[in-house]
Amino acid sequence: MLPTRQSATLKALGKIEGFKNDLNMLSSTLADLPLWLPATALTKQCDEAIRMINDIAERFERKLVVTIVGPCGAGKSTLLNAFAGIDDLSPAGHQRPTTGHVIVFGSDEQDAGQLVANLGGESVEVKSSPAAVVLEHVLIIDTPDTDSMAYRKHAPLVREAIARSDMLLCVFDSENPKRKDHVDFLAPFIRKFNGESLVSVINKCDRQDEAELKNRILPDFSAYIQAAWQTSVDRTLCISARRHLKDPQWDQTAGPKHNFDQFEELQNLIFDSINRAGYVVDRRLENARSLRDYIFDEVEREIIGYSTALMTARQKIHEAERKAFLEAVSAMKNDDSRQLFGIGLMVYQKLAQRWVGPMGWMIAIWARLLIFGTGMAALLRFGRPVTQIMGMISAWRHFKESKSATADVHNDEQVGAGLRRYRLTTMSNWPDIAESLIDGGFNGAVRRVDDALLAAETLSEQLAGIWSGILDSEIERVSRRLCGILLQIVFNLPAFGILGYSGWITVKGFLLGKYLAGVFFLHALWSIGIILILSFFIFQACVRLTAGPERITAKAFEKMKGRADQLDMMTPNPVLVQLESLIELNALLSSRGSRRF
Repeated sequence: MLPTRQSATLKALGKIEGFKNDLNMLSSTLADLPLWLPATALTKQCDEAIRMINDIAERFERKLVVTIVGPCGAGKSTLLNAFAGIDDLSPAGHQRPTTGHVIVFGSDEQDAGQLVANLGGESVEVKSSPAAVVLEHVLIIDTPDTDSMAYRKHAPLVREAIARSDMLLCVFDSENPKRKDHVDFLAPFIRKFNGESLVSVINKCDRQDEAELKNRILPDFSAYIQAAWQTSVDRTLCISARRHLKDPQWDQTAGPKHNFDQFEELQNLIFDSINRAGYVVDRRLENARSLRDYIFDEVEREIIGYSTALMTARQKIHEAERKAFLEAVSAMKNDDSRQLFGIGLMVYQKLAQRWVGPMGWMIAIWARLLIFGTGMAALLRFGRPVTQIMGMISAWRHFKESKSATADVHNDEQVGAGLRRYRLTTMSNWPDIAESLIDGGFNGAVRRVDDALLAAETLSEQLAGIWSGILDSEIERVSRRLCGILLQIVFNLPAFGILGYSGWITVKGFLLGKYLAGVFFLHALWSIGIILILSFFIFQACVRLTAGPERITAKAFEKMKGRADQLDMMTPNPVLVQLESLIELNALLSSRGSRRF
């Protein structure tokens, strides 16, 4: 069975991979929004957060690193010596800089191996003391001064040490805690600091009047550093590091002014609170989660800032889409005269497939005649005669696969009229839509209406597809109504009656040896034909009343208009796709915020 710490580490690493996956998905979504201006910067933040989480994951197997940073004379070396219980562990004094390299304080030199490798062996000195024995999970680093004459040399070292820190102790001199050069130097590192805790320390607090320290210096400093760094500081503690040396070497004429000192609280924070195995895992996991949540909040905040304009643009687009679609339907309806014959043919083709008996034969013959008539009509229209003749022959030979017989149903000219009206309506509404999109953070390039429309061929296919689907559905519906069992019995019954009666007389005469004359069969045949023709005539009247081409077309156009309210984007151009993706992303982030773990 795995030890508790290893088990907790594995679980935490699994959760960290989940955080990275969330950010990768968010980054991918933002990368697919090139027309939305904030997407580029937000994608960069996602990538940087992923890099920072990777750094956190790499630190799971090493101790927490507490880094002390500060300017010359702030007392950071004295603070490290106070922690160690050795007055000269880190050089302190009046010589500047007092610290020319990184000093690592810990219980075991091997624990600092990774830091030494990253910072460079010539720049790192590892030290220990009896006090370090209790530091089982923590390393304390004293860094070079941030404002010494060797600043340019030391800056990369300080930068690298901060980048690998879990807790940052920023030490300031109480006599002038708002040292602008030191605050400005640390500002960019603080903003990118991805450790677990940021603590500011005001040293030499016993050199100030206690009331002034508590009532003026401390509040003013907290407000100043908050504004300068644009981030929250976990704690601000007032200490006197020198007081906790074995030999403070006080100036005989200037001793401590009071006993207010929070050194013990700071020492407990490092030696007790964070010096625990569980703390390392919990804090790093929490830090990774905070990075993930911070990016989510940034993206959500950015989208919410534009939400009103984005929703307005979306509403205008859907209204324009509906209006353009209805205009296209009206244009197609005004140009539907040439398709009526083809609709009638398609109805009879479907009926012929479902009807049985003598009436089914009549319907099939009639459908064939209609196909032939369509082919003949094609010869009278303009076009290539050879192609038209071949189409007619093909229609006659291939009943189900005939395209020429039904060519007028999905009339290209009719769809073209609808397409032209659709494009004109969209173009007239686009300038207003584009301004709403720009107010929503989109690039000014969305003003180009050409980007808002697909190619004419694609639009035509989509419009024709919608129309064909609705028309075919309506033809199928009325055809099924005309193929009921009861209806087939009623119309087939007269012909079956004559056939049955004639057959009964013929069989009876044959059995009795009384052979019938040929006139009988001729009369029977004519009777059957007349009954079939009369029945088919009545059937045609029923078809005309219930499934006439005009009736089917009108019904199909009404259904097509009804589709306008439920119509999704008929033209999924990049602008509209990105807008919908942006709104969906906002909804997703909002829902995650309500159940964030």
